[in-house]
Amino acid sequence: MDPSSPQSPIKKGKRASLLEMFPDINLGSPCSSSSKVIGAMYCLKGSFSKGWPPASVRIHKETCPTVDKPADVSTSFQATQEIISEISEMMKSRDFGANDMEVVMFEEMAREVFGSNSIDRLGLGLNETMRLCIAIFQGSEGLDYNERSEIYQAKLDAYVKKGTKEGEKSVVRSRREVVQHAAAFQYIVNQFVKLDQPMSESLIKETHRIMTAGLDPAESGNFGIKSFGGKYRQGNEKAFGGANEKTLIAEIEGNAVLDPFMLAANYCDRFVNIHPFKDGNGRMCRLILNAILIKYAGIVVSLGEKGGERDEYLLIAAESTRVGGHPGQLGKKVLEIAHGTLRKLKMTLSRRG
Repeated sequence: MDPSSPQSPIKKGKRASLLEMFPDINLGSPCSSSSKVIGAMYCLKGSFSKGWPPASVRIHKETCPTVDKPADVSTSFQATQEIISEISEMMKSRDFGANDMEVVMFEEMAREVFGSNSIDRLGLGLNETMRLCIAIFQGSEGLDYNERSEIYQAKLDAYVKKGTKEGEKSVVRSRREVVQHAAAFQYIVNQFVKLDQPMSESLIKETHRIMTAGLDPAESGNFGIKSFGGKYRQGNEKAFGGANEKTLIAEIEGNAVLDPFMLAANYCDRFVNIHPFKDGNGRMCRLILNAILIKYAGIVVSLGEKGGERDEYLLIAAESTRVGGHPGQLGKKVLEIAHGTLRKLKMTLSRRG
């Protein structure tokens, strides 16, 4: 596409606001929020116990064109649709406990935090990430390190043995990268899914502010004096044009035939190409992707949890940046991972039933 075209996603000039980036995804008045999100105020308990999958959504293979690069996804769509139908019937016919789906969703959300952090080489190992994230999703507070705790001292000793000078800062930072990421995920799901708030500019900026609280990319391992969370970076940036999100959302909520995987991939791809923030754009785009998937498909997709998937995702993202938009291949990848996640969900619920 010609970059000079008004429809091109690579249009130079004044920075587009996030409101312009997402002009029609049910944008409304700015949402209010509190800076304190790690706690019962945004607890997600009770959010996933009923109504899976969302009643307004069904997958339709004809609505998932990979226009940027042709790809046959009909087989994957059929298999995915069958698993969704099977899980839906399981939820209706069996007496699942109120927290069965919730437990599964919290685990998948925690894996998403781990995978997303892994893509950017941030955070902690899988086990500790899972423990911290699930505690946050359940409403726990005060998850910063206690400097006298055995866990803190053990990690500090490990850095000392490696001869790392910034051991103490690294210990604190790596944990904060997990805690803030989980808190941001909790917040955007609470607002967009649980409270049915619009995906507004203020919601995206507040989610980013939470995710980056206490972190400064200028000096790795150091906490910056000035906060950068939720603020645009400066300079001429790429802007989106010709978006048809209003039509897409109307179809998904009205006709119930839009592909939620492609919708989520489309927004993720658009966001990563606008690259609005100083840091954390990749993690933010994956939070937006999963918030949409949770709301419209009842599923979480972890990009980057496995090494091969991480490499493939990075190749897709790099190609998207090069050509100014590449949602088709990302949508195909999201569908593939979703199929695996749904199979695991089915097996988990079968054991619990």
